[in-house]
Amino acid sequence: MKIYNKKVFASGIFMAALGLLNLITSIMRKDLDINSIILIAALFVLGFGSIMRSMSQRMTKEDKLEELDERNRLITLKSKSKSFQLTQMISFILMLVLLVMGKVFDYEGFIAMGVGLAFAFTISMFAEIFTYMYYESKN
Repeated sequence: MKIYNKKVFASGIFMAALGLLNLITSIMRKDLDINSIILIAALFVLGFGSIMRSMSQRMTKEDKLEELDERNRLITLKSKSKSFQLTQMISFILMLVLLVMGKVFDYEGFIAMGVGLAFAFTISMFAEIFTYMYYESKN
């Protein structure tokens, strides 16, 4: 059989491998419960479904058309933009809370976590500035 969509095939293999790895580790640790069984079954079903979808020429064409649809691309761009904004806001708020907690409780662990979030927030701000400059120069 021919693989028409390699990215979907790889994600299917990855999900099936995760299901197999989860099954093996659950059996070895002897803690196979209903939650593990549901997770393993879901990983196998989604993995094999993706593998079958990547080997079907008709379904691959449908996926590619769906991916190139302008409405779907706009929705993807909007969701990524909003999730980036939310991540920036949440990291900034957590940074402030952790720095204040570190000062109030005189605990350096909170301050260290706050400084780490400050670095992450700074990197995201620089990334936003540089990508804006890049796309502004392209247009």
